[in-house]
Amino acid sequence: MTFGAVAGVIVLTAPQAGAWPSDLQVSGGSSHNVGCSYTLTATVQVDHLLSVSFSDNGTELIGSPVRPSLLSDKVTINWTPSTTGSHTLTATQDLIKKSITVQVDPASSFGSFGCGLNGLLPSLSG
Repeated sequence: MTFGAVAGVIVLTAPQAGAWPSDLQVSGGSSHNVGCSYTLTATVQVDHLLSVSFSDNGTELIGSPVRPSLLSDKVTINWTPSTTGSHTLTATQDLIKKSITVQVDPASSFGSFGCGLNGLLPSLSG
């Protein structure tokens, strides 16, 4: 009986392996500009009950927290940077975080038309 009680305590106190965002990606490849919209995608392996919140540089929340679907291991949100420089984007679920750092350049001289060129120019040149 003692072994069963100890095993139960171990299971109850063990951390939830894989219950946090295991990956975070931002669309746009290696080019990001102020004023353009990008998709942040976090992979959630196990915990589909707790929402995932996204932040920019640790303080600015991006949108509202997103609840994972029971049918998908991905959660997404749109992000439009408003300042140049280094941006650390973070997905947080149950106090566990996954981050990625991207460099944001000034707005394109083509305005919003320049935002769409991130994905088009490489395919046209090759």
